[in-house]
Amino acid sequence: INLYSQNEGLLQYSISANALDTSLETRQKVGLMRNSSLLICFSEAFARVEFKMGGNYDIITILDKVNEKSLNLMSSPMGKFAKRASASELQTVPINIDSTSQVEVLKSELKTILGYECYKVVLKNDSYRIDYWCTDEIDIDLSEYKLTNDMIPGFPLEFSALSEGIQMKYKASNIKLELNNKETLFSFEVPVGYTVVDSGD
Repeated sequence: INLYSQNEGLLQYSISANALDTSLETRQKVGLMRNSSLLICFSEAFARVEFKMGGNYDIITILDKVNEKSLNLMSSPMGKFAKRASASELQTVPINIDSTSQVEVLKSELKTILGYECYKVVLKNDSYRIDYWCTDEIDIDLSEYKLTNDMIPGFPLEFSALSEGIQMKYKASNIKLELNNKETLFSFEVPVGYTVVDSGD
């Protein structure tokens, strides 16, 4: 199936972490990342990004692309906080592309993820290397969430990145090409139980 320019849908990634060094700090960080996930719901005008870290730390960002504003909901053992901000403050997976970045496309290395045929793409520069598994059967632009960029061909259903002695691996676990409950998903009302904090402007 070729899904050209998908305008709404849902993508969920499971996240796993491996320690590349044996320091206590790194092992503790990896422990915190167990059972983590990233969920992206999107439509033409709105988006919702949910990052769940381990069992007790959630960050939800709801994005109004037309009015360029966002609502950030943070829940942790320290409490629940809501913050309104501009759309440019969205945080997901920072991948810095610079002039030394190189992309290698390995169409001969294949694997199937969620029924989609994927090929390997390697992005590297002096400070990092990221391995992607991309498919040409889905066309979703997630560049504003920092998950895709123009240097990567196809759409990434799996990628792994190295950071501070930890290898983070994101793998698509669910894809839906339509959304239910859009009004609830993209609501800008602060949920009951959240404290609104000043955005500082």
